[in-house]
Amino acid sequence: MVEANTVFIDICLRGGSIGLLLLGAIMLCRAPVSYASRLGMMLMLCTVAFVLEGVPVIQGLLPLDWFIKLCSALVIPLFWLFARAWFDDDYRPGGIDGAVAIAFVAAVLVQHQAKHRPGDPGASDAIVYGLGTMLAVHALWLAWRDRASDLVEPRCRVRLLFVIAVALTIVWSLWSEAASRFATPLPWLSLADAAVLFLLTLGLDSALFGLAHPETFPHPARPGIAPARPEAKPSSPEEELVDPVLKHRLDQIMEHDRLYRDPELTIGQLAVRLGTAEHRLRRLINGGMGFRNFNAYLNAKRIEEVRAALADPAQTDVPILTIAMDAGFGSLPAFNRAFKAAAGETPRDFKQRMRVAS
Repeated sequence: MVEANTVFIDICLRGGSIGLLLLGAIMLCRAPVSYASRLGMMLMLCTVAFVLEGVPVIQGLLPLDWFIKLCSALVIPLFWLFARAWFDDDYRPGGIDGAVAIAFVAAVLVQHQAKHRPGDPGASDAIVYGLGTMLAVHALWLAWRDRASDLVEPRCRVRLLFVIAVALTIVWSLWSEAASRFATPLPWLSLADAAVLFLLTLGLDSALFGLAHPETFPHPARPGIAPARPEAKPSSPEEELVDPVLKHRLDQIMEHDRLYRDPELTIGQLAVRLGTAEHRLRRLINGGMGFRNFNAYLNAKRIEEVRAALADPAQTDVPILTIAMDAGFGSLPAFNRAFKAAAGETPRDFKQRMRVAS
């Protein structure tokens, strides 16, 4: 009787999780089209398969079993890619990202086929549990690293909570599975997994409802390093976006003191220099000027200086690297990426074109 009740509660929790995940996928589908929103939608749908994988009746249905396993295997790499796309507006998935995702999924499928005996881990197990944990930890690090420069208030409020919850759930799922594979299975482990998944999906949907804001996910028409929309009109006093006096002081201090040249400048330090509250400065740069990230705002100022220098005939012999470093860029690769994203061409091509034009 107790076992029957446990199974019933397990199925109810998993059914609730599936309903919440589908609701979350719908909300993400309705968000502006971007890598983050679409990866998030795919993550939600594949997590449905992950939840179904724990239902005993599914485990014996072939070939549905393999399809469920394939979708389930995509959850961790999709979460990793989603975190990167959501927290870095300029991120674009590349070949290395795809190779890591394919390697993880392949290891999961090999592990599923091998069905090692308890206490007999194989190479695929090491890849799945080791790489899966590394990807979750990397997503956590990304959320922590850029938290101070994030200017999108709705995203900033939940980014750490969101990623910590998902990452810890992934780690729990990985190692609870490892415990059941290589040790004596615990009768309550499946129920605990179902409860953790239900609480996670409930929290995720609550967060997504709270993130029903047009700025939460990047819009494809808005470049990451330049304002691409007019100043918005506030709908309430609390949402006043542009303080003309503060904007004038910001423009003045950037033009005359060139604070953007400091590679270590933070928005908190800039707020102190301006004598204003940090949240007012964040709101101005994001809502009033269109930047989603403080580093994007600084890079826009730096690129203005670099473009002027590259077009100046008097600085023809000055190396591009020197100009970039003087403007505040910390490395040549970062400068090249930012410049090409803003100008649509490399710094060298821009300099040559300016030389021909003059």
